[in-house]
This record gives sequence, C-alpha cells and structure tokens, in this order.
Amino acid sequence: MEANNNAFWEGRTVDQMVTLPECTYTSLKSLELPTATPPLSSVWDRAKSSRNIHIPDSEPTKLHRHPVAQSTDLAMSDTGFFKGTHILEVEWPATMRGTHAVIGVAMQEMPLNGTGYTNLLGSTESSWGWDIKRNELLHNDQILGNYPRDKPKETFAAPEKIKCIIDMGQGIVGFKIDDTYLGDAFTELKGKTVFLAVSAVWGHAEIKVQYITGEENYTPLSLQAMTKLSLRSLVSFEEQALSLPAAPPLQRYIADKEATDSDNQAQENDQQSI
Repeated sequence: MEANNNAFWEGRTVDQMVTLPECTYTSLKSLELPTATPPLSSVWDRAKSSRNIHIPDSEPTKLHRHPVAQSTDLAMSDTGFFKGTHILEVEWPATMRGTHAVIGVAMQEMPLNGTGYTNLLGSTESSWGWDIKRNELLHNDQILGNYPRDKPKETFAAPEKIKCIIDMGQGIVGFKIDDTYLGDAFTELKGKTVFLAVSAVWGHAEIKVQYITGEENYTPLSLQAMTKLSLRSLVSFEEQALSLPAAPPLQRYIADKEATDSDNQAQENDQQSI
C-alpha cells in the first residue's frame, strides 16, 4: 500500500492538489436543519439601531440609512440567539456599501453609532464582523485575518445575498454563499447572546434581513455525518480523499462529491455480475 501511495503522489506539487471544501460541525449541522416554515422570524429592531436608521412599519425586515455625513451606523435584529443553530440571509446591494460595510453579530451593549466612516461592527469586544469590502474578519478593533481564508481578499466579491450561520451550540458564526459554506469565521461565542448586526456608512443604503431556518433545541449530528467529519480530519486534499482504501461511493462522500446516476448504475451492474 505504501509503494502505491508513493507512486500516486510522485511528481505532484502542492499547486496541483485540490483543497477540500469546508467540513466542520457547523457546516454539516446547517445541512441537517429543517426546510419547513421557519419557527422564528426576524426583523430589524428600532431599539437596537442607530437614530440615523429608519425601519418602516410596513416592512420591518428592511432598514434605510439616512445620508448623514461622517457617521457610521449600526442595526441589530430583534431576535437574540443563545442556543441552537440558525441561518439568516442579509441582502445588501453592492452599489449601497460605500467604503465600510460589515456583516456579523453583536451583543446588546454594542454602541449603535460611531464618528466618521469606520468599521463599527467588530470594533469592540462585544461585536464580531466581516468587512465585505476588504474581506477581513474584525473583533475587538483587530483584524483577525482574511475571509474567506482560501481566497486572496482582492479577488473575492461578496454577492448581494449572504447567509449568516449562527451556531450557538458550538459558539461559531460562519457565512454561506448560495450552497457554499465559506468556513467558520468566529468561534468561542458559546454562552453569549448575540444578535445579527450590520454597520453601514452609505447614504440611502437599504439592507434586508430574512430568517431562513433554524433549530433551537440541540440535535446531535447523525452517525454518518460524524463519521464523515472524523475521516475528513485525516486528509487535507481532495485527491487524498479519493485515494483512500475505501469504496468509491465512500471516497466521494468524504470528498463532498455526490454520486451520479451513472455511478449508481455501474455499481448495481457490478453487484449483479458477482
């Protein structure tokens, strides 16, 4: 087996290896959440929003920032999260982001207004933010690193709709674009109560929030998912997963590759020929 593995990797470079997609407890948990009507709703909270932000009675899921010069303004959701896993979607047009646009979570004591144009969310110990202009993670007035971590920050453009996954069972916050989980952004939030939050500087910016789905009660992952998580911790690249001494369907499952209909048919034919 060792000789075969050496032959497989001979002549290959790191640049030729394909990094595996994110596979963490939080990303797997988000796949198991119910798809039925969400048990919660979420709107922007006037009491936890800057005075420069207007939230209409007719559409409380959409905020409007007034064009106030030299001001950074923050808004939070009305729902606080301290248990369970929840997915919320923020809709923020790229043309309404200006120089500083941050999405993340904050605790209730977070200041709602700052002087000048700055990244208010993530500037304190009670807030965690993703600067979607510079693709940086912020907490306690420090830059924690690039995000997504596997992409140069100059090349990634956050789309209009961004899902925020809040996993308070693990104390983790991450973000998702379409069906792609970008990775765990913030950890060590367990035991806190956090609210979805944004901070903005663009005049007339309009930002929408929607609660997608979630589960407040702790539900353990399936044995299948936990097995996948354990096996994925042993490999670093997709090619390594596909070279494991295991059946092809299991290799694809570990590498996040779905079996195609032709693969399934081939497997059935093999079984019939035995």
